[in-house]
Amino acid sequence: MKAAARSLFVCALSLAGAVLMPAPAHASGIAPRVALVVGNTDYRGTDRLVSPSPDAELIAQSLRRIGFTVDLEENRTRAQMLGDLDTFSRAAAHASIALLYYAGHGFEMGGENYLIPVDMPVPIGQVSEGDLMRFAVPLRYVQSTASRGEPRALVMLLDACRSAAVRGGTTPSMAPVVAAHGTLIAFATQPGGAALDSFSVGSIRHQHSPFAWYLSQAIAGGGDVVAALGKTQVDVAAATGDAQRPWFNNGLVGNLKLSDSMAPGPDANVRQPALAAGGSRGAGPASITPETSSAETVPPDDSVQTADEQALARQWAAQTLRMHALFLQMTVNPQIADQVRQAARTGDLFSMTTLALSLFVVPDGMPQEEARARVAEGTMYLNAASDRDYPMAQALRAGWIFAHARLPSDIDLATHYFRAAVDHGYAESLPNLIGILTVTGDGNLPMYLAKYRRIYGHDFDYSTIKR
Repeated sequence: MKAAARSLFVCALSLAGAVLMPAPAHASGIAPRVALVVGNTDYRGTDRLVSPSPDAELIAQSLRRIGFTVDLEENRTRAQMLGDLDTFSRAAAHASIALLYYAGHGFEMGGENYLIPVDMPVPIGQVSEGDLMRFAVPLRYVQSTASRGEPRALVMLLDACRSAAVRGGTTPSMAPVVAAHGTLIAFATQPGGAALDSFSVGSIRHQHSPFAWYLSQAIAGGGDVVAALGKTQVDVAAATGDAQRPWFNNGLVGNLKLSDSMAPGPDANVRQPALAAGGSRGAGPASITPETSSAETVPPDDSVQTADEQALARQWAAQTLRMHALFLQMTVNPQIADQVRQAARTGDLFSMTTLALSLFVVPDGMPQEEARARVAEGTMYLNAASDRDYPMAQALRAGWIFAHARLPSDIDLATHYFRAAVDHGYAESLPNLIGILTVTGDGNLPMYLAKYRRIYGHDFDYSTIKR
């Protein structure tokens, strides 16, 4: 049974999906300006905030006045935030500007930034790194998802760099982020600083964060985005006695006006990589590490995305090995199996997925009715974890559906979960997905091949596909 279990595990968890990569840019012309504005206020207990929802409404109003199409969302769960990002990614395809504003709790741990949905089941001050991986939304995922449609410029405004006393987790602030070409990332405060949930000027009390209040005024004219952020920085610093000073990393090339509706083109696309030259002023280029080097060098503006994808792939690969080891222990130790079942009943996504995996392995000689009940219980746990966007559960669900597919619609459903799993960073199944798309002739195959190359540093080897 151990050999059969190992085979099922490897097969099921290797069937995962891929993120849709950017489509070619349109020729120069009029292109939309789109924004996703999120305000999370209704956190549990003492984690509840006051102003993110009003802040989001204020920013949305200012953006609409200068011509943006705005999707305003409030008090979003993790599943809803991920769905919002997918919708935003599609809307941002070939946009002149794709802008994201987020207000709510933010968290930094282990050098990673996370946005916190309102259904975080653990108090903000008590979350672990595992909790963040399961229940929060990594900022690098936000950035890569929003970039899929290759907008001319991506602007991310994060009113979430908070200390425990105001908005945020137990660490002082969110970690610095490098802005890729064509991207501008702004934080509500300087590295290591706190940001206020509301503020007073003289006798006037504002139930808005100072960042949202002054930013909404600075962008009202639709002028240069860097100038608007510079003005916001000065105004916020003055209003807070320099206790809070907005900070931004600018990866844009040239000037970008918020009123700009020019579509991507060879003369306008600020997302283009820098041109190579024979010499330069200043420091030379950073050396490429063996981990990121390959026969085909990744373009400069893909370096941040590549590093993020590789790091996330390593994290989930480690989780896969951990699950594999626990699964094998469960097959020989009933006490461990009982512990996993108990943890699954409390809603632990890792345990729910591991338990489902073990239940799918039916011992030889088990009566048919009992076997059906066993698989049904596993399916219940698997679907519950998958519906909460746990990528290993999505991968296992996809693999199970694919292994039992009878109709084209089954393949379509499996592909849906393939893509969802890898959208959340689970790259273990990219080889299998590429094999499937090669057979089906999916037009997005080159995008998945590019993703494989970024993560693994070499081209996909088609000889590995099982015929």
